[in-house]
Amino acid sequence: MWVAIVTALGCGGGGGTSTDGSTGGAESTSDTASTTLTTDTSASEASASSSSTTSAETSTTGADSSGTTMAASESSGSSGAGSSSSSSGDTEGCVPTEDVEATCDNLDNDCNGYVDDIDVGGDGICDCLSIGILGATGYAPTSNFEAWLTANGTSVTRTLLQNQPGVVTDELLADYDLVIIDRIERGLDDAEAQAIEDFVKVDGHGMVTLIGYNFDNNNPVPEVDRANTVVAPFGLAYQGGYLHDDFGVTPTFDQGHPIGMGLLDVNYIGGVAPADLEDQGTSAIFATVPMGDAGIAHETATGGRVVMWGDEWVTFDSDWVGFADVELFWTNVLAWARPQEFCALPPS
Repeated sequence: MWVAIVTALGCGGGGGTSTDGSTGGAESTSDTASTTLTTDTSASEASASSSSTTSAETSTTGADSSGTTMAASESSGSSGAGSSSSSSGDTEGCVPTEDVEATCDNLDNDCNGYVDDIDVGGDGICDCLSIGILGATGYAPTSNFEAWLTANGTSVTRTLLQNQPGVVTDELLADYDLVIIDRIERGLDDAEAQAIEDFVKVDGHGMVTLIGYNFDNNNPVPEVDRANTVVAPFGLAYQGGYLHDDFGVTPTFDQGHPIGMGLLDVNYIGGVAPADLEDQGTSAIFATVPMGDAGIAHETATGGRVVMWGDEWVTFDSDWVGFADVELFWTNVLAWARPQEFCALPPS
């Protein structure tokens, strides 16, 4: 697979992660001024090259153990075969170019009515999904999370915001199908916030936001303010102080919502409640904790989707080992938040 924080309608490969720690609140342990760059891109069987954005503070991770053939989305309209109309659209007049879908190119190559429906490992995660992570990690290691993403076929690139003003642009985001907002070290400026808004509302992509890192000496305000520069264009916000910061609790998930379905054993410590303030689209609370709401699934009026999770422990290695449903949590979140017009897997 090819590299992508992920190329729109393409698949990626490579290896490496960047880590960054800081000192501050109850959940922080260290602070380093520098960031290690590790970029290792593997050869792909793509019929066209995919573009990947990296910088001096960007690292890329990816895997292609499946043998899936990847092709750049830029070449998707060149053959005249296949269909790119929808993930489950009309196949009349479609001329198959593959017996079974094998190329990530935004085309329905096997004419089964689904675009880029590739899941070689059968894990429920589309192998053509390109994921971008913005920001640094929290206070604990997250290697299990990032390794799981790449092992299941997605391509992942992390881009740090510290000392990179204006790095979030339309050009950067064009490489991704979905972005995960990790611990952003600064708020977005107006142009960056507009790029995120267009990425979701105009282009129909997905976004997942996290919070609760507590790197500001137990003061939630700076962290909340930073995170809200990302979600404010959607009428969303994180509100209040840290919830359950002395001990972990198990959220109650709405079993009727696609994200909450089947989730029972997930950890939550020191998070912040998400809220929909402006009713710009359709929001559903899919998880709560005793002190407030834990998760909101928001669909914009134009179809792009945002998942606001009120914590960050679901990325930590300790939770991937200690809690049974963290993997299912991320499977459900990515399946719901991803662009809906492609990468949908046919019913089994």
